[in-house]
Amino acid sequence: MTENLRQRPGDQPLPTEGKLNVQDALIRHIEARRDLGIQRYGRPLQTFNGRSAIKDLLDELLDGAAYAMQVEMELAATQTRIREALHRHRADEIGVCVTCRTYTPCATRRILLDVAAPAPAPDITVTTVHPVEEIAVHPDSLDDFKAQLKLHTVEERLKQSILPGSIFGFDVVTDPSLPPNAVHLRPRNRKQ
Repeated sequence: MTENLRQRPGDQPLPTEGKLNVQDALIRHIEARRDLGIQRYGRPLQTFNGRSAIKDLLDELLDGAAYAMQVEMELAATQTRIREALHRHRADEIGVCVTCRTYTPCATRRILLDVAAPAPAPDITVTTVHPVEEIAVHPDSLDDFKAQLKLHTVEERLKQSILPGSIFGFDVVTDPSLPPNAVHLRPRNRKQ
């Protein structure tokens, strides 16, 4: 589809597939503003209406400049908060989020970075009870758990591979008493 599009020197790259249609949202907004004008003034905006369009425009532009400044200030503050949150949700030396204690990127970090997994995997909740001697997973969640580990390349970071029946040297057992998508790092044969 993009083969028929032309770019001139100095143009930005062609846009990639986005999320929302901006023109459709703008049209809905214009229609809502027209309806609001009819509600407030009894009619839509019309020419030769007895008002100074230049004064109305100047007032609106001044309001727009103030709103643009507000947006700029709020974006800067939001970006600072996101940077701080990303720092709190960083990986430690073995690939575990220092805040969530789950393998990174944790759900918070993925949301902040807007990183979409190739296939949405359910969130896995990991609970640790020391001494860790085995990894217990609900039987229906074992494949999702292993997929999460592969997705985030934890085994590469630890320079180990996921072996059948064992992960990182710990035995993997299925425990139907666990809730789905729950993983317990726990002492061997521990019951809930």
